[in-house]
Amino acid sequence: TTISNIPDGFTIGTGPDGQQYLVPQYMVLALDHAFASYQSKADLGVSNAPRGSQQAQNRPFDVLAEGKLMFPPDPQLSDHDRLTLHAEVLALQEKLGISYKDASHRLYIAELEKLKVADQTYKAFKNLDSRIETSLKTLEARFGDPKANTEPDAGVVPDADADAE
Repeated sequence: TTISNIPDGFTIGTGPDGQQYLVPQYMVLALDHAFASYQSKADLGVSNAPRGSQQAQNRPFDVLAEGKLMFPPDPQLSDHDRLTLHAEVLALQEKLGISYKDASHRLYIAELEKLKVADQTYKAFKNLDSRIETSLKTLEARFGDPKANTEPDAGVVPDADADAE
């Protein structure tokens, strides 16, 4: 197929099937990356996940340690938050030269890892707090409560003159 009279801002791209397509200039890098990914996936013989697999389950949450990560987030993201995420994905896409889907997946995985680290940190400090509390209780049982041994006159030394009278 021959394409003539290519409009401004467009170019001819050859797809994985050998056909030629009219492609906008701004999509050439992403399309080349997508085609290369498709080709390497085909070369490796990688197939899509079967329906009903763990990935394909339509769960409204993802299990994160003992808690759940809700999809969609609760509370909902604001338009500003969505635009900020979109800008981060575009920046990552431009910096690494990858597709929008891959960039958003990388951002998602990075945020998920941050949540896992925060969860592990919380658990570590919770464990540390319980150990400190147990140690304090053990010390209190062994040496007694220091406040219980304080009487109003306990620290007063008797006057030598008062004993002589």
